[in-house]
Amino acid sequence: MAVSIHTLLIDIGTDDGLTQLAALQKAIEDDARLLILAFSSAQPNQLASLLPWVEALWPRATVAGAYGSQLIHQGVVSEHTLMLQFMTFERTDVRLNYVRWQGDERELGERLFDPVCRPDSRLALTFLGAEHGDVSALTHWVNRQYPNLALVGGCISHKSQGWLYADGQFLDHHALTITLSNETLDVTAQSYSEWHLIGRTWTVTKAVGNTLYELDQQPAQALYARYLTETFADDSLAGEPHDDVRYESFPLMRINDKQNTLSAPVRRLSDGGLIMSTPLLEGDRVRFAYSHPSMTLEQVNRGAEALHGKRPELILSFNCASRQRLDHQETERELQPFQAMAPLSGVFCYGELMHEKGRTRLLQHSLVTVAIAEDPALERPMPALERHALAPLFRLIQASVEDLDQVNRNLEADIRRTTQELLRKFETDSVTGLANRVALLQCLRDDDPWPIVQVCSLKINNLRQINNLYGYSVGDQLLRSLSASIQTDITELLPTTALVFRGSPNEFLVVAPDACPMNSFYKGMAQLTERMQNQSDLFSDKVVQNVLPILLTAGTAHRAELPPEMSHSTEDLLIKASEARRHAYRHQLPIARAIDLPGTDRGKRDGLIWLSRIRTALGSGDILPYVQPLFDRQGQVHHVEALMRVRHEGVIYSPASFLDLVKPTQLYPRLSMVMIDETFRLMKPHNVGFTLNFTARDLANEALIDRLKFWLKSGVDAERVTLEIVESDSLRDFDRFTYTLHELRRLGCKLAIDDFGSAYSNLERVMRLKPDWIKLDGSLIRHLVDSEVNRILVKRVVQLCQDLHIRTVAEHVHDAATKSILMGMGVDFFQGFYLAKPEPAETFNVHALKQPGSDFEESLA
Repeated sequence: MAVSIHTLLIDIGTDDGLTQLAALQKAIEDDARLLILAFSSAQPNQLASLLPWVEALWPRATVAGAYGSQLIHQGVVSEHTLMLQFMTFERTDVRLNYVRWQGDERELGERLFDPVCRPDSRLALTFLGAEHGDVSALTHWVNRQYPNLALVGGCISHKSQGWLYADGQFLDHHALTITLSNETLDVTAQSYSEWHLIGRTWTVTKAVGNTLYELDQQPAQALYARYLTETFADDSLAGEPHDDVRYESFPLMRINDKQNTLSAPVRRLSDGGLIMSTPLLEGDRVRFAYSHPSMTLEQVNRGAEALHGKRPELILSFNCASRQRLDHQETERELQPFQAMAPLSGVFCYGELMHEKGRTRLLQHSLVTVAIAEDPALERPMPALERHALAPLFRLIQASVEDLDQVNRNLEADIRRTTQELLRKFETDSVTGLANRVALLQCLRDDDPWPIVQVCSLKINNLRQINNLYGYSVGDQLLRSLSASIQTDITELLPTTALVFRGSPNEFLVVAPDACPMNSFYKGMAQLTERMQNQSDLFSDKVVQNVLPILLTAGTAHRAELPPEMSHSTEDLLIKASEARRHAYRHQLPIARAIDLPGTDRGKRDGLIWLSRIRTALGSGDILPYVQPLFDRQGQVHHVEALMRVRHEGVIYSPASFLDLVKPTQLYPRLSMVMIDETFRLMKPHNVGFTLNFTARDLANEALIDRLKFWLKSGVDAERVTLEIVESDSLRDFDRFTYTLHELRRLGCKLAIDDFGSAYSNLERVMRLKPDWIKLDGSLIRHLVDSEVNRILVKRVVQLCQDLHIRTVAEHVHDAATKSILMGMGVDFFQGFYLAKPEPAETFNVHALKQPGSDFEESLA
């Protein structure tokens, strides 16, 4: 044998340590290639009288030590001792280095390994004394810089306990490495641990460094306690952490990387967090893992059989402290096969460094061995290997868990396929098979397959008549034929690739990249429109071919044609192309382009801008209910009016800026729906009534009325709710709206008529509606002080309402004089900026309202 090995165990409780060292000095010659490893669970003050003597007796040797909670000598677990392992090499150089743990992984690695690593370095026995250090980052650096260096050892710090020893001093928060350099040195590292993945997959939702706080928004420590603590009949006791529960025996395995890295709980924190052995990142997917000695024993047997042929001269073992047992027989049974083939010694660590296949990892709950040989040792007979009785049971459990995992994976795959199919159907037109407007908007947002810079909107103007005359089957057949013809013809008419989408029921959209010149795109779309209108053979029915022509209109838009005031959002191109198409239809043209539109019309440009802003606000939650109080004659507030506001780039806009532009579009019902939902949601906790404004368009919207009925039945006191009919929108189908309003009032809400005196001259209609309130026309109130005619009109209306037992509300009260006149007339409620401005419903506080003057009545004087 080339390596000479001696081991000395010194009982810390005795005084004969120096005597034992002196006796051993005679047997072991001092040599530069002598490595002396010292391991002990004792504290530095108990060892300070012994370890310096080791360096004094063998001054040329390399002496290094590390803390270990338990020791292994000749395959037997030992405690309360100092173990000295003497290894004299014949051809291997031994070099020692240690540094304080500080800096990033590159700085730490360069300081620790570069001074002692050579091209022929084969092994680096490394011990780390940094409980909260990023060991994984350091091992990644070593893998990049020294891929052929076997880095083996462990972490020795736990709960602020642990030490390293070198050059006559005990080291805290350091890293230490010993390199063995010899190009023919045979080094074989092996790790043993078999892990069961248990339970569901969790996502790390809060973690800072090595501290884990939350899994799926649940406190990590409470989650461990829930799964590992006995369930009590008294729920107040369930989930409480128990000191006897070994959390470290159930590490988390990261399953979103190929390494399957383990991170074990090291210490519980008072704030509910857990210090983990290796960092976990937010977003990591993890599962609980568990190992049993029987499974490790099976691996050990296979590893020992493989190692036997290498004939090692010595074996060092690094076992995880979480695998310590009160009864050492299980541990010693695992080590027996190795002790039978070579001298075995080692230590228990708090994380084991393992190198295999050019990569070093930090393991948890594992047994790591490193077999060393300068020359093959004498062959020893392979002992009979023990088989654990529980191994088949755990194999059965593991196979069952894998079966369940496979079932879950199959279900997940089915869900993904179903989701993709639903998404495909959601983005695909069922009649033509073309991608629809949803898919087009996604392409515009993602620039996929290329940035779209120009669009043509092609509309069949008489599709409705075709469906009415000949049925939807004929109309659908026409759409399919048009779709096929358009896709075929654009390859001939355009110089580049283009895509076809179905926009609305009677609209096709053709999009092209910047590689297609603007004029070429417009010319190609003009030719396409003409060609389609001349193809009567697109109908399969010959009777239809001879009777009904296809009437098409088209409009094109290019990004360069968008006015600078537009936001250039994903829908701006579609808006502009549709506007060009409508312009062509109004002027009986086959096609028009956006650049030819009368774009100097500021109002039209503003309309396009506001449509884009409203779409954005609907999607971002920037449609906001504001409320303005109504004061009674005593200055108290029992009711507020809900008013719509839009927030854009931090600025709040009133409906005067956009409502008339939005009303003709399909955005308006969405605005009304949001106002209903948000107003009810925000006002529900307040003990005041509130008014919602409704137009004739709103009353005709069945979905909107159904939503209002839902809220009126949801637990909100319906008597707090008033529906205010905006009089400027005339009620054409009066009987229908009367029925709708009476149906809503049966649920308990009240009715108000807005701007009375401006459009409702028909008192018979007012009597049929039977409103609870009437709002006086604001134009009358604004000039009340200066106009005697206005005062007479208002006074007569107030008297009429009093006779009919209808309460009156005066809005636009802008000064004390106006308020005084209205009070004298007997008006019931007052509203206006002079009294209180509208404020966000979300922050509304009725108790914080202050009216002008110290007392409402006194201000009349």
